[in-house]
Amino acid sequence: MFKQKLTRVVNNIDGAIGCMLIGFDGIAIDSVFREAEVPQLSAISVELSNMLDKFRRLQVYDVGDVNEVSITTGNITTLARVIADEYLLVLALDKDADVGRGQTMLRLISPFVEREMV
Repeated sequence: MFKQKLTRVVNNIDGAIGCMLIGFDGIAIDSVFREAEVPQLSAISVELSNMLDKFRRLQVYDVGDVNEVSITTGNITTLARVIADEYLLVLALDKDADVGRGQTMLRLISPFVEREMV
């Protein structure tokens, strides 16, 4: 269902490793990898969902919404974007990839993924 959108992201960014749609509970809904699945991406995705969930709870303190985060570990930069308040689009990029293009691609497909979720 979401594979086409995730595949479009991975195919349109040189250096993309994979793209996942996960819930804030850390459970993957769908994923696409350029080559073999990267086990570290699942672990990083779960941690990013936990971190973003904590930021969401900080809204009580009027810090504003956190819609997007990135983290670099070793040679992988991972971007995460909140979708429909319950899910995350997670994109893993290698060290030479264009992070700005990755952010743009996640922003572009977000409304389409969100629409498919209803």
